[in-house]
Amino acid sequence: MAERIEGLRLPRTQRRQQILTAAAQAFAETGFHGTSLADVATRVGVSQPGLLHHFPSKQALILAVLEERDAEDARYLDEVFQQADPSVVDWLVVLCAKNAQRPELVQLYTVAAAESLDPAHPAHEFFQRRYQRIRQVLAARIELDQQKGLIDPVHVPEDLASELVALMDGLQLQWLMRPPVDMCGLLRRRLARLSAAAGVAAGVAAGHGGDRSDD
Repeated sequence: MAERIEGLRLPRTQRRQQILTAAAQAFAETGFHGTSLADVATRVGVSQPGLLHHFPSKQALILAVLEERDAEDARYLDEVFQQADPSVVDWLVVLCAKNAQRPELVQLYTVAAAESLDPAHPAHEFFQRRYQRIRQVLAARIELDQQKGLIDPVHVPEDLASELVALMDGLQLQWLMRPPVDMCGLLRRRLARLSAAAGVAAGVAAGHGGDRSDD
């Protein structure tokens, strides 16, 4: 299905994607309250009624932008790992490298997450659910890695998951600053220490096991 807006005929899905891209840039630059539908429409080159044909409100638009970004992440990670079962280290390093290629979307999420602390913000519940989901996903991967000997079992998976989310978010915020920090480099080095600690713990455990067997 194709549609004609402002004299330009485009497939509906293509026009929708144009709007999402322009809205993501606008929300990243000026936040939810500082962005108007008229501004987004101007960036796309359509009328405001034409934009409302796709998204009935600004609230619906920002939620669509955030959900599309998460869906894009999921598709990318599925493509990279396909049938593999990545460690939490691999999973986070790949995601960080992807984010490093799209600072505008990292800024969008950073700004929107901060704004959504207000319970009246349209993305308040979105971010509550998102953080809960991410912590659950990471905790499950951490638990599997502990079973494989990749992470020291001393860590509580849910607690470590919260720490890793905080690490990612904090590094992304500093990376957006000028001068930026080496976001992915710092993340890799921190995660490498996490894996190394598991190796040390495994060696200590093996050593104690050997001592007992000699008794």
